Amino acid sequence: DGRNEATTQAAASLKERLEALGNVETETFDIPGEDQTRLAAGLKEAISTMPRERLAGVFVITDGQLSDAEALTNINAPDEAPFHILSTGRRGEYDRKITLINAPRYGIVRQFAEISFRVDDLGTAASQIPGSGPGTTPGAEPVEVALRINGVETFRQNVPLGAEMTFKAPLSRPGPIFVELEAAPKQGELTTRNNIAVLTVNAIRDRLRVLLISGEPHAGERVWRNLLKSDPAIDLVHFTILRPFDKNDGALQNELALIEFPRDELFIKKLPEFDLLIFDRYTYRGVLNAYHFDNIARYVENGGAVLVASGPEFNSPASLAARRNLSFILPARPEGGAKDGPFRPRLSDTGARHPVTADLPEQDFWGRWLRIIGVEKRAGETLMEGPAGEPLLILHRVGEGRVGLLLSDHVWLWARGFEGGGPHTELLRRISHWLMKEPALEEERLNLREQDGALIIERRTLQDKTPDVTLTTPDGETREVTLSRQDKGLFTARIDDAPRGLYRARADDLFAVGAVGLAVQKELIDVIAAPENLSPLSSPSGGGVFQTRNGARIALPALRRVRAASTNKAGAGWAGLATRNAARIDAVSAGPIAPSWAWLALIAAALIGAWTLEAGRFTRKSPS
Repeated sequence: DGRNEATTQAAASLKERLEALGNVETETFDIPGEDQTRLAAGLKEAISTMPRERLAGVFVITDGQLSDAEALTNINAPDEAPFHILSTGRRGEYDRKITLINAPRYGIVRQFAEISFRVDDLGTAASQIPGSGPGTTPGAEPVEVALRINGVETFRQNVPLGAEMTFKAPLSRPGPIFVELEAAPKQGELTTRNNIAVLTVNAIRDRLRVLLISGEPHAGERVWRNLLKSDPAIDLVHFTILRPFDKNDGALQNELALIEFPRDELFIKKLPEFDLLIFDRYTYRGVLNAYHFDNIARYVENGGAVLVASGPEFNSPASLAARRNLSFILPARPEGGAKDGPFRPRLSDTGARHPVTADLPEQDFWGRWLRIIGVEKRAGETLMEGPAGEPLLILHRVGEGRVGLLLSDHVWLWARGFEGGGPHTELLRRISHWLMKEPALEEERLNLREQDGALIIERRTLQDKTPDVTLTTPDGETREVTLSRQDKGLFTARIDDAPRGLYRARADDLFAVGAVGLAVQKELIDVIAAPENLSPLSSPSGGGVFQTRNGARIALPALRRVRAASTNKAGAGWAGLATRNAARIDAVSAGPIAPSWAWLALIAAALIGAWTLEAGRFTRKSPS
């Protein structure tokens, strides 16, 4: 509301008037604090530099909102010096703000974060409803509040002013979830910056639940098991299905294992509870039927994750790709059979950009694998390739879920250090976490972050170029920002000395929220001018509180000199300065009364006079 300009004008005009009084020396101090006003700290520092016996008065030009009001009573200032408060606010100010009451910073995936908030209308005419928020006007109309999650509006409804409201935000995926609450603006309010409350809820998985189904035993089975069992955050359920469906030995199904394979329990009832389903060289043996595979396909479409680590069985009639209910979610179908022979896995052009494989270490020194499965790719992105460009690793999105296809069963050679080995642990971990929607591994991602007071915009993509980013600044202005390429798949932009506050960015379907400094600065929590907050300064010292803004002009109180012992140093329209009558000896100097030649002449005259007297020249002779 123009308080910066009002403060500057009032300070300049006040200084001119003080100096016009004569015999007054003025000192100006700025109060420190970028996000908050630490007035007590600033006053202590200022007064400590002043000669106490000369301090005639202190003028504080402020809106009265400060963060250390409780420390004002500890300021050690001379009793004779009045503190005058010059308020930069206007009469009749009002403002609307939204306050987060219960704002959790962390939550569990697939659960809800319970968030409480309150909307208040503050101002000179506002009073408090019993049991409601401070400053809320009784009988006020309800206010419309919009809820946005990750930039998408979830609902919009009217809520009563001053009442605590609660809602539950769904945490559907791991990573940061941006929750925004925005109250409809009120006409004529001071600012809309505090009408928005933003909360970042970091959704974490309580435990990663992985279901590993192994088919034919092979050396790579232990690699998968060791990898998954070594992570304490993973709950692993592992089954190996060995008995072929055509084996007729007369044995009952429940007599072939210590426990009967719970196929209905796992693949119908409990399947949605698993974060990842892995088929490791699985061969169809009649244990799972068409209904189970159909349920797996629905599980993926609804947000689940399936990884198929295949071997030669992928090209057999018992392949998963031959299961009609499951085949349509797989990104490739068998073609050409298994190809045996040494080759060195390498990244495709897409793999060089994809976060899953882009920065895998020592890519030029990876050991060779000895088998690749021939397929015809139908969908997805190929991240790793074989000797002739055949797909080796394919990642694919299906509905809300994801599917991975690893077309070799020789990743275990890296685990054994064959020809130097390779980063098998990191590769399999990244594949698994991408399938489980780890935000840091998303190939299309937009991110805002602060670095040394600058706003950094990062855009990761698989494309060779990216469109401009639409950036909304804390003041509500929108601008287009062009990104420059930093690396394969990474584009960035830097905005130096970015204004403090909340930023929003959009690029295609991506959305990001970031803040420079505090998202909502403490200075913007309460903006109604409140000079009464400084009463611990002005009242005991006999000072006054004055309104400096009269319409569009600055109105300062008249200045008077008052006795230092007076208890009343302010009145209607005037502010007093204590007469201190202080004096100071600036310097002491010593010097001769007369110059040296005068002293020499005087000494010479004295000597001549003495000689004359001694000679009797001036002695009167008596008559004879």
